Amino acid sequence: MSPTMKLKIAAFLVVLFGTTTLLAFVAGEIYVRRKQSYIVAEQDNQRRLGFVEQNPGLLIRNTAKGKRLIPGAKVVIKNHYLSGRDIPVRINSLGFRGDDVAAEPRPGVPRILMLGDSITWGDYVRDEETYVKQTANVLETTLGYPVDVINGGVGDTGSQEHIDILEESGLQIHPDIVVLGFYLNDSRPPWGFSGELLERNWVRRHSLLVDKVYEKFVLWQWIQRQGPDRFAWVDAQRRLDWKGDHAAFLELARLAQYDWGAAWVQDSWRTVDQELTRLEHDARRNGFRVATLTFPVRFQVYAETREDSPQQTFAALAQKHGFSNLDLLPLYRAHAGEEILFDQCHPTAAMNRTIGAAVADFLRDNVQQVRAAHE
Repeated sequence: MSPTMKLKIAAFLVVLFGTTTLLAFVAGEIYVRRKQSYIVAEQDNQRRLGFVEQNPGLLIRNTAKGKRLIPGAKVVIKNHYLSGRDIPVRINSLGFRGDDVAAEPRPGVPRILMLGDSITWGDYVRDEETYVKQTANVLETTLGYPVDVINGGVGDTGSQEHIDILEESGLQIHPDIVVLGFYLNDSRPPWGFSGELLERNWVRRHSLLVDKVYEKFVLWQWIQRQGPDRFAWVDAQRRLDWKGDHAAFLELARLAQYDWGAAWVQDSWRTVDQELTRLEHDARRNGFRVATLTFPVRFQVYAETREDSPQQTFAALAQKHGFSNLDLLPLYRAHAGEEILFDQCHPTAAMNRTIGAAVADFLRDNVQQVRAAHE
């Protein structure tokens, strides 16, 4: 074979390899964009492939005091990892989900600010499907007059961040009622991993395939640093009889001490008490009422023996600070035969409606009293 022919064959093989690699990359990119969750700007929603910037940094920013939503953000969360749907999310000028809110309440219109984590924020359902919006709808229908209900929830935050958000932005809208939604891990700081992924270079912003491969690598490294105990409960839930054995349930909670199991760790309640004290002081200085909600973990919902010691502890703290409290565990258990949870804590759209109706009933007297005081 002549040198020229060898050169042609080598060139052909290089081109073939490059073309095959490029096609495989494009096929992989198409696949992950159809199956994986990612965030794009609202105007890029119709662009499935090509130079479409995707980045949590379009929606979320890290501050010295934790995660915040970017004021004015307009994005679509594609293939949300919980609901599997495309979810449009708009953030107003104060960093709250939904439309802009006037600084001063409308005359005679009670104003409620809802604080909480991802359960309250509800980025896995459409804005109108969140329990926050459902609460507003039921209140307005039953009372016959408008009620402003603002969603101040931010995912991956805890009690400290919720009160920080109230003081940073919430007080600016002069709420009549502040509702604090408490989940069992809210005494713990954010888990941290997702923050390491916010800063993406050009390639990771425009190639979801590259970004997801990198994300898996960083996640693996992060888990190695955390040690095996951090996620021991995930495997343990499969081998422990937490449904039928109360002792096994408590063992699962112990293994989950870095997540929802924190609510069974006595020291965690010192943090919660400190933040409720801040909330009480803010309420007195600014003249708003406070109501609280407690959200359960799915293991509490489906266990044969009701284990609600965290809810009882929180209710006692709420009473100590003069707050009304709604324990949502009985509501969840009453609907346990339905599809009510996407995972261990996030309620489906149908359950958000159920929660909204219950919260509206819980808040009705307070809202009526606020309305009467306005008149």
